[in-house]
This record gives sequence, structure tokens and C-alpha cells, in this order.
Amino acid sequence: VKNRILRLPSWSDVESYTEDHLIGHEVGHALFTPFEGWHEAVCSKGAAYKSYLNVVEDARIEKLIQRKYPGLRTPFVKSYRKLLADGFFGGQLNDINKMSLIDRINVYFKCGQSIGVKFDAEDTHWLPRIDTAETWEDVVAIVDELFDQELEKKRQSDEEKEEEQLL
Repeated sequence: VKNRILRLPSWSDVESYTEDHLIGHEVGHALFTPFEGWHEAVCSKGAAYKSYLNVVEDARIEKLIQRKYPGLRTPFVKSYRKLLADGFFGGQLNDINKMSLIDRINVYFKCGQSIGVKFDAEDTHWLPRIDTAETWEDVVAIVDELFDQELEKKRQSDEEKEEEQLL
């Protein structure tokens, strides 16, 4: 991000629409992801936080790059459909629906709401917040809350497991 150098995967048989999608995605980061904020957030809160930040930032920059270059919408849709079908996101929809909240959010925003990613009622409020994020500050505010919520859920789950083991 600092030098705005695009790094693309070197896949042997990539479709032209996937190339357009990947380039569009990286140009989105180059145009819209601030180095200072990205670097500070990643350094101060660790690798798990970075994963959350990356998912929400990807949703924001992909929306912004497609708004700036509407011709990218079709390549993004076609590419993500193919990646999903090929198991790129860790399996088929049934597998994805068993994944963590942040992984399901990632697939939801990349592949679209019509593919059937499932969310608990208590988690659906994140979707419109992420969908309407326009600034880096919006992303950080969402991720701070989401990350803290998931840490608390994990802490509670760990405590329950410890109590079960004692019984």
C-alpha cells in the first residue's frame, strides 16, 4: 500500500475477467486504502485484527472501485462466482455457512447476498453497516466493534468449556 505497488497472483490458467477483477481489487487498495491507517492498525492490534480489517476494507474498496469504474462490475461477479464454485473460499456454501462470522461476511460481500450465506439474527446488523462504509474511519470503527464482540464471544465460550470440564 505504501508505494502503491500492485501485487497479483501468478495463476497459470486465469480467465481474463478474473485478471480484470484482481487488478481492479488491487487498484482499489492503491486508490482508497491509506497506508498510515492500515500500517498503524495492523501493527498495534495483531494478525487476527488485520484479518477483520482486511475483510471490511475489501468490501469498501471493491464498492468504491466499481463505483469509479462501473465496467468492473461484471468481471467481479463472474470471477467471484467461479472462485466460489472452485472452492476458493474454503468449500461450498454448506461449508462456508459453518465458518466464522468474519469468513461468512467476506464471502457475502465478495459473492453477493443471493448465494445464501447465513447469519444469526444477532449478526445481521453488521451487513448494512459494512455495506454503507465509505471511509477508512468507518472501516476502523466497524472492525473495532466487531473484533471486540468476537473476542468476547470467544472468551465466554472458553469459560463455558472450562466449566464443563470441571463438572
